[in-house]
Amino acid sequence: MVGSWRALALLAALQLAGAVPESLYHNQFAIHVPGGAEHVDDIARRHGFVNHGQISKKTKG
Repeated sequence: MVGSWRALALLAALQLAGAVPESLYHNQFAIHVPGGAEHVDDIARRHGFVNHGQISKKTKG
């Protein structure tokens, strides 16, 4: 009886492993726009996106 449960658990695990997608895509991305924050907000709004702000500042070095 224990062997049956182990076999069932193994089959379930194999089934779940096959259901995982190979690639994962997000609908978020980062771009560089030299025109400034107002320009970025305008571009995002015109194309149906939301500007979440600057990710990080450049450091001199």
